[in-house]
Amino acid sequence: MVFPQDESEALMGASGSGHFVAQRHSAYPPEAHEVWRAVQARNSALIAEYGHKMHPAYIKGMRELQLPSCVPRIEQLNQQLQRTGWRTVCVDGYIPSEVYARLISECIFPISRMVRRPEHIDFAPDPDLIHDVFGHLPMLFSPEYRAYLKRFGEVMSRAESNAYDVLYFSTVRRLAALESDPSSPASEIEKLRARMLEILQAMAVDGSELTHLRRLYVWSIEFGIMGAAGDFAIHGAAFLSAPAEFRALCAAGDACLEPYGLSSIDNENAFTELLHRYFVARDFEHLDEVLSAYERRMCRAASPTRPSGFREIVPTLEGCAAST
Repeated sequence: MVFPQDESEALMGASGSGHFVAQRHSAYPPEAHEVWRAVQARNSALIAEYGHKMHPAYIKGMRELQLPSCVPRIEQLNQQLQRTGWRTVCVDGYIPSEVYARLISECIFPISRMVRRPEHIDFAPDPDLIHDVFGHLPMLFSPEYRAYLKRFGEVMSRAESNAYDVLYFSTVRRLAALESDPSSPASEIEKLRARMLEILQAMAVDGSELTHLRRLYVWSIEFGIMGAAGDFAIHGAAFLSAPAEFRALCAAGDACLEPYGLSSIDNENAFTELLHRYFVARDFEHLDEVLSAYERRMCRAASPTRPSGFREIVPTLEGCAAST
């Protein structure tokens, strides 16, 4: 990652808020801004070539964001998002699913402050600021998308978890960091991959509600595709922030596209490598129908979403993000 590491910068002591960090915009080196400009050029080229394969809301959202030609400040992004009712806050890379869910249930979209390395410009193994800004934020200008996302967060906030969810989070976070760092020993990466496989095998037998909803999120938001297998529109952030994966889906034609449904909860994913199997939903109403179907199965389906208090501390965090 192109960012000076400072793990001591975690802010606040409230539950979940320890994952928030100051952006420290002035600390981005010239290389980070160069990567940003290169990604912008690639994004424009992707839209020019494959705009007909993108959800119209994404192209409209990119215009609405009015992204600058350098790494944006968080307060700039929030100013553009103001009309959507959503805002962003910086986090330290991967955060636990339950914290992520609470944030989006309160219309707060967490974004990483890190910027990918030049060698990962078309496909980064670790979610970064580029993934979040180019992949997720444009779709927030769609009322249907943000309504679905907010409700997803509300449902996910009530999900039961188990010990495997904790193991998964710590392992995937560590594996993504290793695969993003060219100096990482291959033996250490392979060891952690083997450990991840063990965890996933255990979760296949004993998957929690949180695990199931994390997977639904992946197939409906990260790798979201709408329409039909032969005529689809892409809105998934993992595609839109990774030209390599986008082109592999649209140009190669060898990906397996299946109908989106509740069975998606049985399918795991791997952010650290290109996938070859995806799910196609009919529209946003279809996504909501599947979410509702799973909600009816949940142990705490009737329980209200508990407020997290994140809304009250975000203004403080924005002040920190603006500091240099």
